[in-house]
Amino acid sequence: MRTLVSERSEYDHAVLGKVTVIRSVRARRLSLSVRADGEVRLTVPAGVGSRVALQFLQEKSDWVLRAKERMAERYPKQIIALPYATRAHELRLYPCSTLTNSVRISDGVIRVSYPASVKYDNPEVQQTIRKGIEAAWRIEAQNYLPERVEWLCRALHFRCGAVTVRNMRSRWGSCSVDNRLSLSIQLMKLPDHLIDYVIIHELCHTRVKNHGPKFYELLNRMTDGRHPELRRELKEYSARWI
Repeated sequence: MRTLVSERSEYDHAVLGKVTVIRSVRARRLSLSVRADGEVRLTVPAGVGSRVALQFLQEKSDWVLRAKERMAERYPKQIIALPYATRAHELRLYPCSTLTNSVRISDGVIRVSYPASVKYDNPEVQQTIRKGIEAAWRIEAQNYLPERVEWLCRALHFRCGAVTVRNMRSRWGSCSVDNRLSLSIQLMKLPDHLIDYVIIHELCHTRVKNHGPKFYELLNRMTDGRHPELRRELKEYSARWI
């Protein structure tokens, strides 16, 4: 039988709004976090009662409000409108007689259908559009990233394990202890040279498992001395949805 690691629920706070409560057997202490989209998460260790957890949330409510303000300034919500295209897919919107939102991807088109009684900037329609774009990114990432890793391995004389494509929202990529790479589908919104930079960064971890001086010396050498410039450029992008 699989052991339950965590469970989620929602709590409506009078000031903070919806709070995602995560009860986790791995957590060692109560903690709060605010994500880029403004979601508030309260992590509760096993054995800590709801009364104690909610008291902790109340005591930290001022911090949460300030954090939400910072996130709103740093990650303003973007309304996705036409024209919009990914690398290989064009977004098309279809207001129609349907009562629900739906998305279909085929022949290089992201087709989003939604009720004609609402506008495309409706939050639920926007959520459907984002799901469609992420699905398109996944297709493009699976077609592009593993082959690009293979090409860079040959060109720069690296060796790595399997390449996994995932929708990671907090990082562009990662390298496991046994040199398997995980790459985010959201890399597909970057220009080619920054995708290469992220891949090379992770490939360097196949030789150096930390971020010490030797790692950055290797990374800088493998990017022809452009590591500081590329890192600054990458910081202009976010691995999270805006």
